[in-house]
Formats: sequence, structure tokens, C-alpha cells
Amino acid sequence: MKTKIRSREELLEEIARLRGQIEEYETVLNRQLRLKDKLAHLATFPKQNPNLVIETNLSGEVTYLNPVAQRRFPELWLAGFEHPILADLDPIIRSIQRGEIEYFTREVNIGSAVFEQKICQFMMADQVCLRIFAHDITRLRKAEKSVQELAKKVVLAQEAERRRVSRELHDEAGQALTVLKISLELLQADLPESKEELLKNLGEAIALINGTRERIRLLARGLHPQTLDTLGLNQSLEELSRTFSRRTQIPVAYTGLDLPDLADAVNICLYRFLQEGLTNVARHAEAKKVQVVLEIVEGIVCLVIQDDGRGLGAKSAASRARSHSGMGLAGMQER
Repeated sequence: MKTKIRSREELLEEIARLRGQIEEYETVLNRQLRLKDKLAHLATFPKQNPNLVIETNLSGEVTYLNPVAQRRFPELWLAGFEHPILADLDPIIRSIQRGEIEYFTREVNIGSAVFEQKICQFMMADQVCLRIFAHDITRLRKAEKSVQELAKKVVLAQEAERRRVSRELHDEAGQALTVLKISLELLQADLPESKEELLKNLGEAIALINGTRERIRLLARGLHPQTLDTLGLNQSLEELSRTFSRRTQIPVAYTGLDLPDLADAVNICLYRFLQEGLTNVARHAEAKKVQVVLEIVEGIVCLVIQDDGRGLGAKSAASRARSHSGMGLAGMQER
């Protein structure tokens, strides 16, 4: 199947459009989160609570439904713990009874909706009962999923632009410099030795071209690592670690394994994570050594970058990612 290569302008327009959609969904998310905070203080007034409030005894019988719960799930009176919204409460009840927890929060997906629940116990007529507050977060989860999908499209569009620029640097600028170097070398070879000053100038020009070619090669490789396409993720991360160590004189111990069947988007994200992580080490950590591990833990791909530097200090990584001081951590979080 032939893939259409979009122009730089088309890719930039696509990125701008996707970022606009992300901002819209983030506005929805923030509105939902503000609503959640606003509703929290009403939790102790079941009848007036705009969320579902369900009370049961420990036998699984429903003893109270506030008006919202009655309208939404009238079948709860008969279904009790058999209803999906009250499923798997037994281990939570035992933990509360043993005093291990005062309350329990969880997320329940019943298929048609997603609820965030807070479960606690209370006494009624010398009987221990449960009170379940259930907040419908279906729109919130859909908005989060949409933001994630759009962020993925932004990253893929950015990588497509990086790949295009990398190819142009390598194919056009690199080849033009190669031709220029050959021409100067031929001219240098034809000059008599008596033209010492001119020969010296040509030699310096050729050396400058060589240096420029190398910088363009490194820039092109940084924009899009060709080793990902040819050698795979594991060897690409190992090569990146070696290059970083050689350039900064900071030892990097890399341990990894070949991971088959990972999507291209996942591979490039993991590569960018290590690229940015090592850059942060060089800029901020004042580290003496770095350890990088690519592994699978309980079916989850993990990339661990650990150094013996001074850390982030009082600011957390999340707070730094939200700050305007730099784009590195924010970019990693977006990916």
C-alpha cells in the first residue's frame, strides 16, 4: 500500500488542529473536576445529594436510595449486591469491619456508565450498614480518552514532521555538502604546491565541510533515529546510551531486551523518554553514573532511568512538568 507523504504545511496545520481539540477536551475535563469538588461537600446530605447515595445492610439488602439513585436504578431495591454497581463489595466490607480502612474508593464500570464510588460504614439501630456515594464520571473518562487519543495523534504528527526534516537534511543538505567536498578536493589536487596559501584555505574549507556534515548527521539522527527502523528499540536505546556516555563522559550502564510487536508509536515514545531523561541528567543532575533498564514487569513494558545526582528537590516531576520553565518533562508527560 502506497503511503501519501504530507507536506510540512499540512503536518503543521494538523498539529495545530489537534492541539485545539486537546484544549477543548481539557476545558471539559477541568469543568468536570470543578463540579466534582463542588459536589463533595454535599456528600453528608443524602436526600439533597445530586449523586447516587445507596445504603445497604451487610447482608446485601438495599435499605435506602436517595431520589437520584431511585430514578437511575429503581431495580436496586430487589437486586442488592447482585447489581453491577454494588458488585464485589464483600472484601471491602471485611476490610472495613477489621478496621483496616475507614472508607474505600473505587471506580466501577457497569458497561453503560462509569461511577466513582466512596464506600463507608455507619451505625443504624445498632446495626452496621454501608453507605455508597456514586458519582457518574462517564463524560470525564470519555473526555480523558479523547485527550489521550488526540495527544497520540499530535505526537505521531510531530514525528512525521521530524522524519521529513531528517530525511531532507540527510538526502539534500548532506549530499550537497558531499558534492561540494569532492569538488574542493579535486580543485585542491589540481593546484600546484606553490599555491601554499590557497591550498591551506581549501584544506580549512574541506575540514569545515566535514564538521558540518557530521553535525547535520547527528541532527538528522536526533530528529528521527534511523536505528529504530533498522535495528529495533533495544539496540537503539543501547546506542543512544553509548553516544550520551561518549559525549558527556558520564558512564551509562544499559540493560535491555528485545521486545517484539511493539507499535511504532510506542517505540518512538520510549526512545524519546530516554533521550529527554539523559538530557536532563546532563543538564541538571550533576550525576556521576546512570543506569538504564528496559524490561517487562508483569506484562508491562518499563523503561527505568536512574542516576546518582541531586534529584528534583522540593518540586515534584509533575509540578515541574506543569511549570513554564521547560518543555522536557511536559513533553514526556504528553507522550
